[in-house]
Amino acid sequence: MTLRDSDHFDGRPVKEAVIEFTGDPSIERGLMLTQLRVLGYVFNPVSFFWCYRRAEGDLELACMVAELSNTFGERLPELLHGPALRYSHDKHLHVSPFFGLDQSYEYAFSQPGDEVWARIHVHDRSGGTPMTAVLHGRRRELTDATLARTLLRYPLQPLQVTALTHWQALRLWRKRVPFHHKPPFEPGKGSLRP
Repeated sequence: MTLRDSDHFDGRPVKEAVIEFTGDPSIERGLMLTQLRVLGYVFNPVSFFWCYRRAEGDLELACMVAELSNTFGERLPELLHGPALRYSHDKHLHVSPFFGLDQSYEYAFSQPGDEVWARIHVHDRSGGTPMTAVLHGRRRELTDATLARTLLRYPLQPLQVTALTHWQALRLWRKRVPFHHKPPFEPGKGSLRP
């Protein structure tokens, strides 16, 4: 299991890239929720970054960053402004051929501690919520033993995520869910609306 800077942003050291992306040089600490590379492969549909700055001697949340990726190899970081743990914004990256760009995301997070969670509701223009995704994790000390247990329990996790993504897409296609063609992508801006 490895974490590579090249799997995030533009390949620079992740903390440096996150700070530059936020435009806030006062950010002192960042916490990251992501999937590690296993056997040379990784796919992260989304990685989250909690960005902290010092205020009156204590660290406080300055903002969050959500780095979205799709199976087409496109990656788009999005700044979630302010110290709230809830954010909403329009969709900017074509993620699935079964979901159009005319949707929005509603994020909710916990502060990382002994446990951490992140939730995404996808909302469509009709007021429906066609998808909800939740990530939940528990803190474990990083040791050779905990890494070995994780590899035994989830031996091919990144491949499983990709396989399950394609399996769900096949199921939706078989149900004749309307198909949205992939629009052009512009780095830094996202998928271009027709």
